[in-house]
Amino acid sequence: MKDKKILLLRICAPWFKDMIEWKTKWRYREVKPYWETRLLEKDWTPKIFDEVHIKNWYKETSPMVIMEFKWNHWIFEHEWKPHFKLELWKILEIKNVE
Repeated sequence: MKDKKILLLRICAPWFKDMIEWKTKWRYREVKPYWETRLLEKDWTPKIFDEVHIKNWYKETSPMVIMEFKWNHWIFEHEWKPHFKLELWKILEIKNVE
């Protein structure tokens, strides 16, 4: 069995709540060198992930939602800056949420 390709994102509580309540199915990341290396291959094709782990803050016990990755593509109209738009498919698991 191949290893899963996992993308880890960290977000604040209000956006995390929207994710677990399924009010939003995507995350945006501004196009900057850090995100280019995380989200693009060396030939600038989008990386494909099996799962996206979205964590509310940094502690090991922080709330986390595991979602199926759908697609990674460019979008330019978010807040008038170029952004990556990460589309998510379905919730696979929710951890450490009361």
